[in-house]
Amino acid sequence: MSLFKNFVEIIGNLGDNPKYILSSQQQPRFTFDICTSKPYKQGEEWKTKSTWVKCTAWGNAATTYSKMQFAKGDRVMVEGELQNNDWVNNQTGEQHHELYLKVSEMRKMARPAKSGNGTAKANRNAAPQNTSGTVQDDYQAEFYAQQQADIDDLPF
Repeated sequence: MSLFKNFVEIIGNLGDNPKYILSSQQQPRFTFDICTSKPYKQGEEWKTKSTWVKCTAWGNAATTYSKMQFAKGDRVMVEGELQNNDWVNNQTGEQHHELYLKVSEMRKMARPAKSGNGTAKANRNAAPQNTSGTVQDDYQAEFYAQQQADIDDLPF
């Protein structure tokens, strides 16, 4: 058993339309930025802290995700591992370092429902949408919905 684990799961919104390109080695690449937001209170005023994460899927996964019609603003769940990308600019000789999420799973999520007064209200059944149609995905979506129901039943 390994003592270390490199696993990340993020739920957020796409900051722009994802890009599907071929790398210099002719490998399919699907890139996008995802934004998560966290509200906090400063004095009497509510503010939002946003965190942006660069994400890339490679190979067959990149080709599959490019066909799923993801668009700017979509709420998505992304799973993968953090990777380093180091390179040198051939023209300037400048070294670059980048940390990104290497995507292994990506799903569209349902949007939160709006309450009657116009404020966002969490959708209790906001399970990941099944985009690949596998039995495992159906099970995961059902499991997620049950977890949300169990959380909503807590007495506090």
